[in-house]
Amino acid sequence: YEQLQSALCQEGLPPTLDCSTEPRTGFGPLDMTVCILGSPTTFLPVLLEGGTRCPGAMVLCLSPTWASRVPSETSPGSWSLLLSRGVSFKVGGHSALETFVPPRRANYVTGTFVPGDPEGGWVGELARDLDCPTGGSVQLTHRLEDPLVTRWVLAARAKLPVPPTLAFVLGARVDLPSGQEVPGVRLVRLEDPQGQQSLVQEEVGAFLGGTTMEPYSQVVVRPAGWRWRGTGTCSTHRKEERAAVAQAVGAWLRGLTEEDSVLLEAMVPTARLPVPPPRSPAPRLPVALRICTLVCRSWGDRPQFCQVACAVGRAESPVRHGAALPQSLDSSLQQWGVVAPSQRQALATRLQEATEAAMAALLATEAELSPQQRGGTRAHTDILGVDFLLACVDDALELVALATNSQRCLETCVLAEAMGRAVGEPPGDLPRLLAEAMLHRAQCHLVEGKDILLIGAGGVSKSFVWEAARDYGLRIHLVESDPEHFAAGLVQTFLPYDSREHRRDEEHAERVLELVRSRGLRPHACLSYWDDCVVLAALVCQGLGLRGCSPAAVRVAKQKSRTHQHLQRCRRGRPAPAAFAVPCRRLQSHGDVERAAGTVPFPAVAKLEFGAGAVGVRLVEDAGQCHAHAARLWRDLRDDADHPGIGLGWGNAMLLMEYVPGTEHDVDLVVFEGRLVGAWVSDNGPTRVPAFLETAACLPSCLPADRQAQLVRAALECCRACGLRDGVFNVELKLGPGGPRLLEINPRMGGFYLRDWIREVYGPDLLLAAVLVALGVPPVLPARPAPRAHLAGVMCLGSEHGAALAGGGGMEALRELQGRGLVRLNRLFE
Repeated sequence: YEQLQSALCQEGLPPTLDCSTEPRTGFGPLDMTVCILGSPTTFLPVLLEGGTRCPGAMVLCLSPTWASRVPSETSPGSWSLLLSRGVSFKVGGHSALETFVPPRRANYVTGTFVPGDPEGGWVGELARDLDCPTGGSVQLTHRLEDPLVTRWVLAARAKLPVPPTLAFVLGARVDLPSGQEVPGVRLVRLEDPQGQQSLVQEEVGAFLGGTTMEPYSQVVVRPAGWRWRGTGTCSTHRKEERAAVAQAVGAWLRGLTEEDSVLLEAMVPTARLPVPPPRSPAPRLPVALRICTLVCRSWGDRPQFCQVACAVGRAESPVRHGAALPQSLDSSLQQWGVVAPSQRQALATRLQEATEAAMAALLATEAELSPQQRGGTRAHTDILGVDFLLACVDDALELVALATNSQRCLETCVLAEAMGRAVGEPPGDLPRLLAEAMLHRAQCHLVEGKDILLIGAGGVSKSFVWEAARDYGLRIHLVESDPEHFAAGLVQTFLPYDSREHRRDEEHAERVLELVRSRGLRPHACLSYWDDCVVLAALVCQGLGLRGCSPAAVRVAKQKSRTHQHLQRCRRGRPAPAAFAVPCRRLQSHGDVERAAGTVPFPAVAKLEFGAGAVGVRLVEDAGQCHAHAARLWRDLRDDADHPGIGLGWGNAMLLMEYVPGTEHDVDLVVFEGRLVGAWVSDNGPTRVPAFLETAACLPSCLPADRQAQLVRAALECCRACGLRDGVFNVELKLGPGGPRLLEINPRMGGFYLRDWIREVYGPDLLLAAVLVALGVPPVLPARPAPRAHLAGVMCLGSEHGAALAGGGGMEALRELQGRGLVRLNRLFE
């Protein structure tokens, strides 16, 4: 506790307020708790950032007496961690020592699982076999801190260069694969270290005289394993000293245990680059550079590079963590003679790729371990440090992976960030990325087991919903019009009810409420991803007293002409929502066409009032074309059976809208209590005029940031003005020289490819965000979303591409390419 106060004081923050005499009460199943066990200093920046993002959700546990373990009610054989006391963090760096009555349940747990640390014992014991996501364990830390285990994984799975290594282990050791050759690592299993001296000498001689050692002049002999972490115990030899090397190896083998190994490895020198002539005649000593990187497991279990820091030391001995103050990669490379900014950027990119590859390989290896080997079913490595050397191989700079660690790189990077703030450097991304990852994992646990009433299953394009529901542990109770729908066997409860005639949604809502009550269902949330059912879902929500937008607001957004006419009356604000509306008139008869032609200028756009998927949208040049197009639609599209899923359950009324020039864009919004939580802008390719179905799409948007900001603000103001204050919404706009103009609001999650693309490019999941908002929990999303990839897609139509895709084997080719990860195939229809 005193250590925490000292750290807060150094940061210029107020001391912790002692509120322990007034117990905090009222924590429910939807209150989030991220628990950090152990030392406060390492995780302090993360606790402060988390306290700003989600006040009160981050709790520091400083003593084993502050927490208890009880058998889990949801996971037999696991335990729940309950906090009776803790230090919670609020906005502005404020902290409070609080007692919780009843004890507060943890949704995510991590801490200082450091081998040999005095606190490691109780931290590891409290975090063992928990029923919530756990960011590490003693067992996983032992693996991370064993350089032989991790070097084997880095070389074999991540395909990273490692220092040439000869490792001696006892034959009984089972945590290393047998019979697998790995570049750079030679594993020798000894049955009796005392009686196999000749084998040891033979292996040492072959290693020192082998081709892998040709570029190197020195070797290091050291014991390895988690218990040797940070001891610095080693001896350095010239490779010609074969007898001395063999003797050093033999000396360490005499005390070899099953958990340890003896490593003989090349001492890889830092690359020597040409540098400017010295200003002083004083001799220059050779130095070494150690590159320390930090990566975390983020959205979708993908590695997310967080930060890099470097340390410089004398070349004759390895540079150890904590022995030198950290400095940035860019200045270190400049100091080494990498002058061109493009070269430094290329190295930084390679470093990020290598670090993320290292974590992906370690996570894949962890997934193959049993729960006992991991320290619990829910235990995973969420924060990883990877150390690299900058070496020179065949006259090219190469990153050589040394080892991994559970916390030393985190401590180094936190120190580097604090030093930067002292000289006016802007805050880095490290605390934000780690806090977002922890809070996100806690939110995933929060939704597990929640009962969700889903109105409308949709078609093939919504197939991802059922897989996602299983992955998140959601219990879906589905109301669906098609009694033979394929999703019937994929949900907890299937409630067939024909609601396709949506002009009777009030009546349908009463029937659905009766169905739900008769089954004894008590859903925690109700929502719909299917365009036809959004008003019905809002009515059911209202009837069940659940969180959601009002039916009136959803009706305004669902009916396109009503949306624009409503916005035209909203004239308060800068700019007012009326600025984004477009003149339009509702068409129900040919007489309406004549009246609309007098007020809406041509060319204009004629489309279905409640349409979806751009079906029936057409550019008309005059009233005659509008009459002809309306006659065709009213003849061919009468009810839902004529074209399921495009809104004909609401009737086939049309509207005539002024044509808006410019580029077309989708804005997907996450809004909680009227506050923007997340937004993503995508570009639509030019449409095949006179139709308006998009031909292509692109994410992230190619627009400059200020034009994207215009679109996001216009979309948000239109949603707010219509009364949409809670949910995930898809807004279609056009961007012309005069700014954004609204096409339509879809008061549900973006359809077709959008959820998949946003997950791939940015990480967050719109489906999970929609569930969290419906539960009344503000989703944690990236504060500064950065794209990890660029996607461009082509829209394939049955009318244009059907013959090539079906008859020509194109669909099979696309599926094969998708299986290899080279394309993404998103199907709208079967």
